[in-house]
Amino acid sequence: MVTLQPHAHLEGTLLPRGFFLVLGLIYLAALAMDRLAAHWRVPGAAAVLLLGLALPTELLTRAHPLGPVQVETLHRVSLALLIFYAGLKTDLRRIRGMTAVGLRLGSAGALITLAITGLALLLLAPLMPGGLPPAAAALAVCCLGATDSGALEDLLKALRHAVSGRLSHLLQFEVAVSTLVTLLLFGLVAGVLQVPGHGAHDALQGALAQRLPEQLGAVGLHLLAGAVAGLIIGALAPRLIDALVRSDPQLLLVAVALAFVAYGLGQWLGGGGLVAVFVAGVLLSNGRYRVNRFEQQALGRVMHPFNTAAEVTVLLLLGLLVQPAVLLTVLPLGLLVAIVLPLARLLAVWALLPAARFSWPERLVVAGCGVRAAVPLALMVALSEELPHLRGIPVELAEPLAAQLLALMFVVVLSDLLLQTVVMRRQLEAIAQR
Repeated sequence: MVTLQPHAHLEGTLLPRGFFLVLGLIYLAALAMDRLAAHWRVPGAAAVLLLGLALPTELLTRAHPLGPVQVETLHRVSLALLIFYAGLKTDLRRIRGMTAVGLRLGSAGALITLAITGLALLLLAPLMPGGLPPAAAALAVCCLGATDSGALEDLLKALRHAVSGRLSHLLQFEVAVSTLVTLLLFGLVAGVLQVPGHGAHDALQGALAQRLPEQLGAVGLHLLAGAVAGLIIGALAPRLIDALVRSDPQLLLVAVALAFVAYGLGQWLGGGGLVAVFVAGVLLSNGRYRVNRFEQQALGRVMHPFNTAAEVTVLLLLGLLVQPAVLLTVLPLGLLVAIVLPLARLLAVWALLPAARFSWPERLVVAGCGVRAAVPLALMVALSEELPHLRGIPVELAEPLAAQLLALMFVVVLSDLLLQTVVMRRQLEAIAQR
């Protein structure tokens, strides 16, 4: 008779016992929550966020530990796949005549939204327990400028209403541009506010004067490196796909490999990995192939499962990292910011979409589709790593402040996912009755 001896880890591995069991059960539960959310006509992202928050901490610490290395790896891989998918969903042929509008909405629109929300957050900072340093507030707001294609598709699926093809393609293009702008803005603000030591709050003005030119140059290098890497991979990709791919499974493997190569090449050239995967995705989706079925529709279809997995991973990750006790302390501030954010988005859309080309119901639809989910939450993980290095934040306050900001973004994103669904459903029903 063989007696099984308890082991802390699986034999022959460094993984704890129960790792694969717990991981598999978590993803199955996430899919069940997504199905339930579809029945209730709410975004699945909201349900997955709540699932992550509800999972018992004791179970996870024993069977599914999340150390800094694991969190950083999940963050980078998931974000790269989300950005790559956003590029794949950018069909330049279908947005002809609206490219300028999409660029304005994705860049100036995101900046206007963030400026209004940032001002409101600074005014409401006394509601944060222990206060909110300006540097932390500025970087936290930068996370809210982006959305992702999965969140937009999730919203439209939950609404069960068709948005016109013109608006749908415009929104997909705006998603891609706003995500890219937000990533660059986040890096710029983090670089400007970062110092070797920890100065006082009043040192922020000096930081702007001293470090802004340097960081603008760094962002320029980042853009250039990413664009060059993306163009190289995008130019080679059609030939590689034509030469190597004979089935959809092979297309998936080649697409993922090209995304990783683009990211790595962008990092090697100057740190523009995320820019590179976006540019490569755009070129892949708009390339010409000898086999028609390997065009944009096929690429988007085979990459959709990976995008869904990345989105679910990021949503679960933030839900797991949020501390329920901290969540209650930031709830009032989070709800107020969640109200300000869509109003700021509405003002930006009203200012940037020409009334001559877009009716007021169409502008309301565009304003209501500014959903935020996985990409802002992935940036929150990066924010937690940046906090100890920002001006005006003592080292001993960085960890509790990071916990508060994670909880704050959780409340904002979850509230806006639910709020925008209700508002959009009523708006589309009103349009349909006209």
